[in-house]
Amino acid sequence: MSEAQRDIERAEEYEETTPRTSVLGENKFELSTGLIIAARYADKLRRVALVSLSKMVPRDIIIRDVSEFNKNLYDKIVNQMKIDKLDVIKLVVSVRYDKSQNKLIFEDTKIIRYYTEEECKKQYESVIQENEKLKKEIDEIRKKLSDLLGSVQ
Repeated sequence: MSEAQRDIERAEEYEETTPRTSVLGENKFELSTGLIIAARYADKLRRVALVSLSKMVPRDIIIRDVSEFNKNLYDKIVNQMKIDKLDVIKLVVSVRYDKSQNKLIFEDTKIIRYYTEEECKKQYESVIQENEKLKKEIDEIRKKLSDLLGSVQ
């Protein structure tokens, strides 16, 4: 069974149980993957698009355009944002169907990354350390300023 056929079948299953689409206007929708590991974003986005748009847009166009969009997302997720394949993310994207061009147009892409409690604690500890370092530097500057003002008088 081809990957596209498998996705179509799963999309049909999800249609009843997993609505992740908001209508924004005529031929415009907001798609959301829900929480997923980054490695699965392409499959999930394709399935959500198939469920949401298949009554209005031919499936071959959905598969073609989502595939192209996923290639662009890969660069942003992996190379620009440095998100690991096991990190938890959520994608929210607006998509508009242009009937005259027979094409899906993706806009306003949001990639939301979620952090584990451990990652949050590490970041918090890093901020605390930086804060302590800055306090010491401020104290040193105050002491030097006090010494300078004392020697001027």
